[in-house]
Amino acid sequence: MNVLRHLSRLIPGTKASAASGMIAARSLGQPVWTPRRFDKIAEESYKRNAIAFACVKRIASGCASVRWLLHRRGGEEVEQHPLLDLLENPSPCVGGRQFLEAVYAYLLLAGNTYIEAVGPKRASAPPRELWPLRPDRMKVVPGPASLPKAFEYEVGGLKTRWEMDPLKGTGPILHLRDFNPLDDWYGMSRIEAAAYGVDRHNAAGAHNKALLDNQCRPSGALVFKPIKNPDGSYQSAPEEVIEKAKKRLDETHGGSSNAGRPMVLGGDVAWEEMGLSPKDMDFAAGKDDAAWDICVALGFPPVLMVKGQATYNNVKEAKLELWEETNLPLIAHLCAGLNSWLVPQFGDDLVLSPDLDGISALEPRRESKRKSTLELVEAGIIDADEARESLQFGKRPANAVEKVDAAVLNALVNAVADAGTLPLVRYLRSVGLYDASMTDEQLIAFAEAETARLTGANPDEAGETTDESTDPDEEDEADAD
Repeated sequence: MNVLRHLSRLIPGTKASAASGMIAARSLGQPVWTPRRFDKIAEESYKRNAIAFACVKRIASGCASVRWLLHRRGGEEVEQHPLLDLLENPSPCVGGRQFLEAVYAYLLLAGNTYIEAVGPKRASAPPRELWPLRPDRMKVVPGPASLPKAFEYEVGGLKTRWEMDPLKGTGPILHLRDFNPLDDWYGMSRIEAAAYGVDRHNAAGAHNKALLDNQCRPSGALVFKPIKNPDGSYQSAPEEVIEKAKKRLDETHGGSSNAGRPMVLGGDVAWEEMGLSPKDMDFAAGKDDAAWDICVALGFPPVLMVKGQATYNNVKEAKLELWEETNLPLIAHLCAGLNSWLVPQFGDDLVLSPDLDGISALEPRRESKRKSTLELVEAGIIDADEARESLQFGKRPANAVEKVDAAVLNALVNAVADAGTLPLVRYLRSVGLYDASMTDEQLIAFAEAETARLTGANPDEAGETTDESTDPDEEDEADAD
C-alpha cells in the first residue's frame, strides 16, 4: 500500500477507485495465473464436441466477415487510410478475416483475447502488424491502480514481457475479456457455463460409439450357475473357465462385424440382460438436451443447430437473433477496445465502426426502421433532413435535387403573369433547381421544360398550354367589345 500512497503524492489530483488498491495489493507485481486450463477446455469443447465447434466457428467467422468503416469526428468517412490497410492485412500471411476470427474464437473459448501491436520503437509511430496471442500462454502482471503493469507470454520455457502504463493501461497489448464475477484480472469462458452440457454430449457420443463396438446393444452378464455336488454342496465355475469364456465372447461376438451372431453356450450357463435399450434410455432426447445447453451458453440459437427444431419462419428470426444478441455485442466489444487502444495511435480525430449495412441478416431490422421513419415524415413529426440523419444517410448535399411536384410547378408557371416570378423562384430554390444566373424568360422556359419532362408531355405543347393560360383576359376583352 506504500507504493499506492507514493504514486498518489507524485500525481496531484489523481482520481482512482478506493477498491483498486486493495485488489492490486494482493498480487502486486506478480503474474496472476489463468484460473482454468484453456487447453483442456478447448480440447473437450472445440476439438471433440461438434456442437461447440460449430457454434464457436459460425459466431467467430460471422463476426470476422463484417467490414470496418473509418470516420472523422465530424462524420466524414475516410475510405483509404493506413489503419484500414492494417486491419485488412494485419500480419504477413494472415488476412484480416483470419486474424479477427482467431480474436473472436479466443474470446468465446477462454473469455480472454489478446492482441499484440508490432511496429517501430518510436513512441509516436503507429503499429505495422497485429498478432493474436493464445490466452493460455499469457499472464497478467497486476499494477497498483487495478490495471495491468505488464503482460508475460511463455512458450516452452521462454518468456516475453511487455511493459504497460500502470496508470493508463496503454501499451503494446490489448486485453479484452468477458465479465467474470470471481476474478479481477481474467474473463470467464462461456464454455465453463456449458461444461456440463459438453460433458453430457461427449458422453452420449462415446456411449453411442460403444454400442456400435459391442453388438449395438447394452452390456449384459454371462452367468455360470453353481453345480450341486453329491454331498449337497455347490461348486462355482473355476476361474480359468470364466476367463476362457470371456476371451471367447470377445473374439466371437465383440465389434460391429460380429453384430447379430447367435451365441451358443454349453453347460449350465445363461445370459442375463442388465442394461437398458437405447429407446428405454431416451438416448436421442438426452443428446439433444445437452446440445441445447451448449447453444444457449454460447449464445447460438438452438433452432439453427438442434435437429427437428427449424422451420422457415423461425430460422429467419433465429438468424436475426444470433446477430442482435450475440454477434453485434461481440463486435461492439472489440470495436470499443480498438477505438481506445489502436485508433488513437493513428490520429485523435478518427473513429472506427462496423459496417452494419453490409450484414444481410439485419435487413429485416433496416426495413422496419425505414418504414417507421417514413411514417414519421408523412405524419409531419420529423422533416426529410431528420429522416436522413436517422437512417444514417448524412446531410443532403447543397446542390441536391429533391422530389418535384409537376402539378405545383405547372401552376406556378401559369401564375407568373399575375403573381410574378417570385413564387416560382422560391419553389425552384426549395427543390434545388434554382439558378441565380437565369433571366425571367429563361427561368420560365426551364420550368416549362421541367414540367413537360415530369408529365411526359411535349415541351412545345407545354409552352402552348402556358401561353393559352395567360390569354383569358384578352379573350374576355375581345368578347366585351
